[in-house]
Amino acid sequence: MMNEFWSNYFTGEWEIDNKIMESYLSDMVIVSGTARNKMAKVKKSIGGSALYGHTWKTYLSPTKNKTPSTVFKNMAQSKLVDDHPEMAEIFKEFASIYFPDFFYTQVTINKNFPAPAHTDSSNTGVSYLCCFGDYEGGLTAVDYGGRDKARVVKENGRKAPVTFDGSKFCHWVEPWTGNRYSLVFYNNIKNWESKLIEGQTWIASNHVFE
Repeated sequence: MMNEFWSNYFTGEWEIDNKIMESYLSDMVIVSGTARNKMAKVKKSIGGSALYGHTWKTYLSPTKNKTPSTVFKNMAQSKLVDDHPEMAEIFKEFASIYFPDFFYTQVTINKNFPAPAHTDSSNTGVSYLCCFGDYEGGLTAVDYGGRDKARVVKENGRKAPVTFDGSKFCHWVEPWTGNRYSLVFYNNIKNWESKLIEGQTWIASNHVFE
């Protein structure tokens, strides 16, 4: 049974909560930044890939800075945090239900983003991937064997959360039809405790956006 403390947005039933999360994500405009555009170019009208969290890149343009992070020193919060502050609690509740002991500081939001084969070298440890939407195909392939393609495992993040270490193992998204959303929960802030703003405390096992 779901803890009543975390019952503001979700039900604790995966298929129902998957649809609820999809409805939240469909209200967001997801536009890729420079790094993601280099990985895979997606028309803005179709989708993109963007960070919900904290970044070392403190400027939006040469004349405009991002909003300073309220959690980490010398960092800024991403534009999606500015535009959708309510999603912080929504993500936290979702994570508290489906991977309550997992520590994350960031969430990458993908909409129709055909991520090619890559590793996330700046991440620390494993990530959790969840997928949403009305689509066919779009499995996440993880290569656990280097050049041994027999070790490729194909995961369906729409059936249940998927976890793997994207900093070690190459992974990519297979082709799909329809609208595909995904969320990746992860930590890429090394020695995060030393970077906390003085007086900042986190109370949930998920430790994010207190």
